[in-house]
Amino acid sequence: MMFFSGLTGIIGSLSFHLPFMRASPGPGGAGYLDPRFKRVLWYLIASSRGGVNRAKIIDLLNSRPANANQIASELKLDYKTVLHHLKVLAENGMIVTENKETYGATYFLTPLMEKNYPSFQEILARIGKK
Repeated sequence: MMFFSGLTGIIGSLSFHLPFMRASPGPGGAGYLDPRFKRVLWYLIASSRGGVNRAKIIDLLNSRPANANQIASELKLDYKTVLHHLKVLAENGMIVTENKETYGATYFLTPLMEKNYPSFQEILARIGKK
């Protein structure tokens, strides 16, 4: 993947990498949300092993950006476990980092995940994890 010189480059490129958004903005400038996004959230959080840890990571990153070591320390998880979950979340368009190959790379929620955080909270409430 191409290295971007700033976060703006990453965020600006998301609509081209995520299958959930069309390149052209809809009314009000917001991207079109495909219903598949909520299904992916359901799968990642409620229907797969590790969903609880991924939910904790998303919740933490919603409050503030963090690197893998900070996430592991705060959530009391093994560092390699956190790296695995970060990879899964990034591959599914939930989180983004400027350069995942760099130690200390900071992770953020994608704008799409931020926009759909209420759906994430709804899923947590429905499965009783919150």
